Amino acid sequence: MNPSSSVFSRHRFLTILAILLLIVGLVVGRLFYLAEIDKSFLRDKGMAEADHPLIVPAYRGLILDRNGIPLAISAPIDNIVFDPKVLIQSPASWEQLASNSDLGLSFDQIKAMLSSHANSQYFVAKRNLPPAVAEEIASMQIPGVYIEKKHESFYPFGPAIAQLIGFTDFNDTGQDGLELAFNKQLQAVNGRELVTENALGQVLTIDSMIKRPSDGQNLTISIDSRIQYAAYEALENEVTSTQATSGSVVVLDPQTGEVLAAVSYPSFNPNSYTDRSGTNVKDRAITDTFEPGSTMKVITLAAALDSGKYTATTPIDTDPGFFFVDGNKIRDDGNYGLIDTTAVLTKSSNVGISKIALSLPRETVYSMFTNLGIGSSPSGMFPGEANGFMYPADSVGDFQFATMTFGYSVSVSLLQLARVYAAIANNGILLPVSFLKIDSPPSGTRAMSAKTAQTLIQMLQTVVGPGGTGILANIPGYEVAGKTGTAHQVNPQGGYYRDRYNALFVGLAPADNPRVVIAVRIDNPQGYYNSFGGVSAAPVFAQVAQQAMHVLGIPPDKSQVNQVLFKSQQQLLQEVVEA
Repeated sequence: MNPSSSVFSRHRFLTILAILLLIVGLVVGRLFYLAEIDKSFLRDKGMAEADHPLIVPAYRGLILDRNGIPLAISAPIDNIVFDPKVLIQSPASWEQLASNSDLGLSFDQIKAMLSSHANSQYFVAKRNLPPAVAEEIASMQIPGVYIEKKHESFYPFGPAIAQLIGFTDFNDTGQDGLELAFNKQLQAVNGRELVTENALGQVLTIDSMIKRPSDGQNLTISIDSRIQYAAYEALENEVTSTQATSGSVVVLDPQTGEVLAAVSYPSFNPNSYTDRSGTNVKDRAITDTFEPGSTMKVITLAAALDSGKYTATTPIDTDPGFFFVDGNKIRDDGNYGLIDTTAVLTKSSNVGISKIALSLPRETVYSMFTNLGIGSSPSGMFPGEANGFMYPADSVGDFQFATMTFGYSVSVSLLQLARVYAAIANNGILLPVSFLKIDSPPSGTRAMSAKTAQTLIQMLQTVVGPGGTGILANIPGYEVAGKTGTAHQVNPQGGYYRDRYNALFVGLAPADNPRVVIAVRIDNPQGYYNSFGGVSAAPVFAQVAQQAMHVLGIPPDKSQVNQVLFKSQQQLLQEVVEA
């Protein structure tokens, strides 16, 4: 071996060794400096990476029915959160995440998420997972993937009460219905605490509470979930069987003004984020208006009886079944001849009610309409609640005024219509409508005399008796009273549709001491017979009323069942139409 080569190799070895020793010395020196001289650097650096503020979720207030049954529950759910800055450095972990079917994200989706949020340390990759599923994903121990615990509202009764209760958004804030109306009371305020986590995002210690969580307050509403569900089922069956566009039911307690049920069909699934849009989200019973047809005749009769000019037996000549007002024809379905005031209601005579209205001062009739809440909000509690509409008294001629008295040229919501009949059932006192359970009824305002109200109830009983248009509203064991309505629907282009109807029935039970008022609207039922309120709306009333009597524990008020009233529906159809 060449001596000079050996010397060179040994020199090179010593040089490399010296460099390595120098590097080691520098590292050791730096560590010594940080550990002994500048201890705060390591401490501060460690704290910056290990200590994090963490959200402490609070519970949104429950929505309970009048009997304490939960209708909206704040349920624990978990979000899976990515730290893109960490996760983007480990493409191998993306495959691991994509292989978890519960997470439901493909490799390409994960890559796109991370690429578009590469400079972020926080990105919610998956929301609203059950805690067990989130824990399974967390157990994969992938750096940059951790759980964010939250609460989400859950609705046990689903579509049956969805439109009334509404729903919350991703932040558990009310967006519709009573969730929105009472969000301030229900809203939870999350807390924050400082925690120490390891590199996997697992909490090691809770260091301090920055802000304590504050749970929302519970809300007890007036709804009886049993009656609400019975109304939904009855409505679903009728809308489906008649191929109607939709239907609505309102049930009121006339003695308190509380809403026991307010439901529309079709509805939506409030527990599905994708189902929370479109027309089915609206509670049509509260937000939609329509011309209510003959159900409004009780208002004119209330004004007539209160005036003292008419009694229940005052004769009215409707012969020959039509007459002209300002050159326009008002007609009945047949010539009823000379009838009394009660028969005007029983037969639902347009001619009779128009002649009564035109014989009274217009202000007398208009005052009764306003006294009974037409044109004003029934409760002021519900988002989008309709006020209804009627023309000012001095802006209409005699013909339009006459049509208003039998339910045209005036619009109401089903809730407003139910409230009118609730005032009659409550001895003439109009109460504000309440969606909250109340301990004692408010004083209300007198809309008509108690005598007029009692007379109207007796007159309304004839509507559901033999020869009346509402015979299908009867229920075994109870006296009921009510009024049918069949109205052409308004054409937005002008005038009315010839072949589209609202079929209506509003009734109360038991007749001698009303505990419920039930209003039913079937929107555009198909088939000739079904367009009549006495055919498609009255049976829904009967089903809901019978269930309500059972739920409320109201004993039967008659032991004998009038068999004439309970023949098969097919036998009754022609009688109802011809009544």
